[in-house]
Amino acid sequence: MRLELVIIIFLLFLNIPVYKVLFRVFFVDNDDYNETVRHTFTPNIISLFRGEYWKDKLNTTRLQFFIMICVGIVVLEYLVLNKVIEILA
Repeated sequence: MRLELVIIIFLLFLNIPVYKVLFRVFFVDNDDYNETVRHTFTPNIISLFRGEYWKDKLNTTRLQFFIMICVGIVVLEYLVLNKVIEILA
């Protein structure tokens, strides 16, 4: 259990450059990211009344994909690394 946790933490830190590249793919700059987070936490009904409903939906989806891809990368790397350790042991 401890080894698995150490491997996951190691992979999280090792992938920081990958997260930065993905960040630039999904978001133009930090202001774009901040607006995306703001839309994600704004209820849809409020965005509807502000006339930003579809922008809210797009930004929420964009942030969700960014998070899913970052988590997916770590999970896939962990599975591959775990299989390699299993084969070598």
